[in-house]
Amino acid sequence: MENIFKGGKTILLYIHRKITTGNGAAKKTLFMLLILVMVLSACGRSGGEQEGQQAEILVLAAFDQSSYLRKQVELYNVSHDDYKIEIKEYARSEIPEEDGVLRLQREIVSGNGPDLIDFGNGYTTGDIVGRYTEELSGCLGEEGRQACFDNILTAFSYQEGLYAIPLGFALKSFVGRTENLEGRSSWTIGEMLECFQEQEKERLLYPGAFKRDVFGVILTGSMEYYIDWETGECVFDGEEFRAVLEFCNGFSDRLEIEEDFSVKKTFLEDKALLLPVSINTVYDICEAELIFDGREVTFIGFPVESGCGTMIESCGPVLAVSRGSRHKEAAEEFIRQCLDEPAQRELPSGFPICRSVLEEQLKAAMEMTYGTDESGAAYPVVKHQVIFEGEAPTDIYSITGEQADRLLGLLEGADACSQTDRRIYRIFLDEAANYFSGAKSLEETADVIQARVSMYVAEAIK
Repeated sequence: MENIFKGGKTILLYIHRKITTGNGAAKKTLFMLLILVMVLSACGRSGGEQEGQQAEILVLAAFDQSSYLRKQVELYNVSHDDYKIEIKEYARSEIPEEDGVLRLQREIVSGNGPDLIDFGNGYTTGDIVGRYTEELSGCLGEEGRQACFDNILTAFSYQEGLYAIPLGFALKSFVGRTENLEGRSSWTIGEMLECFQEQEKERLLYPGAFKRDVFGVILTGSMEYYIDWETGECVFDGEEFRAVLEFCNGFSDRLEIEEDFSVKKTFLEDKALLLPVSINTVYDICEAELIFDGREVTFIGFPVESGCGTMIESCGPVLAVSRGSRHKEAAEEFIRQCLDEPAQRELPSGFPICRSVLEEQLKAAMEMTYGTDESGAAYPVVKHQVIFEGEAPTDIYSITGEQADRLLGLLEGADACSQTDRRIYRIFLDEAANYFSGAKSLEETADVIQARVSMYVAEAIK
């Protein structure tokens, strides 16, 4: 066909000669043929022009090797002729010269940044405090925001702006017997220390607790309390932080677990105050009831100064639009695609941020599913298994309406992110180790942590 269109002028001249020299019937036939050739020639030129147009390339900087994200990119590319997304891989590192986040920030400042960013599971507020990404409230709009869990979006906000959006999330918390927690529903660091130290019988804080681990766990929930990312102020040299260091120093130097250790037996015999829990699926809410054998429990969470102690952590891609992107609208369209129900249903792990999809999951989890064996007899299908170390798996066939309500309450009540900046965390552990070993005093350790973290934060937000 292309050769015919290229030779269109010759054909038209030939037809024109035939029209001017032929009889009336021939002239009419050739005239109709002339119109047809002109239409086809126009179509040929139009198609050729479209083929000649190159799609604009959107560069997506990705910090995780995510097959889910790659599939979403493929779907976007198939449905768009004008834009195509290409993934450019980055990697985090504690070595500044090799760190992909710092490299990305330099590229954005120099005007050579990508259009989209997936910060991945390692996302922290420090990734965006320098205003390296666009504010995304307009991308969602009021209707889009209402379709999501607003408290999750708020927890990921910075200076009242939304500069990165998690596609999925999980919860981390602590749960204990309500009677042992003395009616508390949340606690500060001081209240946690007081509650543990005033127990009537000797208990573990939680199974496997040792100095470095307890220190890291406490900071998981309270790191943002000591660091103000908006002003750069840090308060690691006060009495409260020193009290945390002293408390952690009272535990064993290393993990000590006996060969016949059983988590379930430890809690049945009331030998530990808290159970650390990660809630990633609608079935994980069953774990606490099983391990505490049906006794009344409270999800008290991590020690925090205000709000709920249940922590939110990103699960999967955390998307942003790079500051200075020349294709902001096209980039935002990709983010909206990933927040739509079809994409949210396919998240490989964690809870979807889309409320309607989570409600679908809860409804399905509350319904019993039955299969049929070779004899035609029906049997309930196992949907999930809860596994405790040293115990046989427990099969879960469905959850109750009460469990679903409790889970939804935890999801909606969570208001703070569990963010572990790897460099800050390394400073904590390195300096705390000097105190735990006796190499430095309590005051020296707190002062050094204050100085090092303050310097790092000031550099990040400038």
